[in-house]
Amino acid sequence: HSELEQHSEAVKAAIVTELKTWKHYGCFSRKARRGARNVIDARWVFKWKWVDGKRVIRARLTVRGFKDLDANRVSTFAGTVSRWGQRLINSTAAQFGWKLGSLDIEKAFLQGLTYEELAAQSGREVREVNFDLPPGSMSLLRRVAGFENFNPALEVLHCDKPGTGLKDAPQAFNGKLVMVLLGLKLKQVIADDQLMVWRKPELVLVMGAHVDDVKFTGEDRAIAELVTALEKVFGKLKVQEHEFENCGIVHVQCPRTMAVETH
Repeated sequence: HSELEQHSEAVKAAIVTELKTWKHYGCFSRKARRGARNVIDARWVFKWKWVDGKRVIRARLTVRGFKDLDANRVSTFAGTVSRWGQRLINSTAAQFGWKLGSLDIEKAFLQGLTYEELAAQSGREVREVNFDLPPGSMSLLRRVAGFENFNPALEVLHCDKPGTGLKDAPQAFNGKLVMVLLGLKLKQVIADDQLMVWRKPELVLVMGAHVDDVKFTGEDRAIAELVTALEKVFGKLKVQEHEFENCGIVHVQCPRTMAVETH
């Protein structure tokens, strides 16, 4: 708490950045408080991160999803590739002599399907979720374009898509990711729908998704095509090859022999 007070200006800047990020991805809009149902509170989570050798404060807005009135009726599915699927990707890289890599999608839970898209897929009604910002945040929200005259007494923030903290956020993101991959003509393996293969017509790439962590191996040309297609939808990706951590396991691939070790 004392650190937050000591760096109050940096904290405020981090909050504004996070609010603008939510707005950029179309996560919330304004809605009249009268008649709004399922209004949840939210909290800020702060942490220090190293960025380009500099220690900076990052703020994450988290809706308190456990207070969601519909929480018990919401699917909490989070796409995770199986353990044998994870091993299969490693063995394929070693067998074919392909690069093994991992990619991370920034702000993944803010880039999922909207509630309207989820409703269209499931055939159910569009889910309504609204929230209030934590105390002291209102003056900072008014720095965001379109919210300059926001009145918390008369308005709430309406979730147009599941955001961080809501139980259906992982499902919404996974639905968007799989939709993009199927559009590239990748195919889901019947025994594990989070393990996907790409044939042209011979096998050129194998990848597995563990929520927002994606592990892949394939021909260089196929990897480049995959990264380009994902970046068009999700923005700049963090891509690591040969040595990385994925799902808590360190992967090390020898660039000469392409042998893979994990620990």
